[in-house]
Amino acid sequence: MTFPHAGIRIDRIPAEEGGGFIFMVGMVALFLIGVPAMRPVVALAALGGILLAPLLHRLRR
Repeated sequence: MTFPHAGIRIDRIPAEEGGGFIFMVGMVALFLIGVPAMRPVVALAALGGILLAPLLHRLRR
């Protein structure tokens, strides 16, 4: 298949302002409701991201 299909393509859907963030929060919430054993892993990953974000921000400057 060398041509794109005529249906909806994810790369053509606009994700401006907070829509993408709202979608991400909803998907994470659904995942954590469905797989409660992953809650500690997600919490540690979020904490690591929060702690590393300032360092990565300074490195990009």
